[in-house]
Amino acid sequence: MGPRAEQSLRWFIGLSLLVGGLVLLAGALQFGTLSGPVWVIPLAGLIATVLAVITAAEEGSPRSPIVPASAWIVSVLLGILWARLDSAGHVFLSGYAAVVAFAAGIGILRRQLWAWPVALASVAGFGPIVLILAPLSSGAVAAGFVLFLADVVGLLVLHRSYFEPR
Repeated sequence: MGPRAEQSLRWFIGLSLLVGGLVLLAGALQFGTLSGPVWVIPLAGLIATVLAVITAAEEGSPRSPIVPASAWIVSVLLGILWARLDSAGHVFLSGYAAVVAFAAGIGILRRQLWAWPVALASVAGFGPIVLILAPLSSGAVAAGFVLFLADVVGLLVLHRSYFEPR
């Protein structure tokens, strides 16, 4: 794959994650899933801020991107578990999943190594889970799955450009 095609594919994936994050947030607002205890949304913002600082501190570092990538992925997994156990966790996950998709989209657009595994986890795991749980029409769910499939294939095509020496 040539550099121009790679860049175009990266833009498609990055923008689909950015737009997907905004759509998730809009859906959460529309369906009222962001209403709950007043401390939950600030907690999601605080966690996202801490992870953004950790990610920024690791950016350009010769170390492996495993710390920021793992932190983003584990935080969403804990959010999913919390949502299963408590309604406040559902409120948290409604907003936080959108933030993670948005952050991964920015990371993909900037070709950050940590963003590739987070994006893959988002489109192959977190996104489909959230999509199935949302009160959406079958057509919207099908369209979401088609986009997730396109993103997964695109990320797999791009994997060498992220993990081979630059």
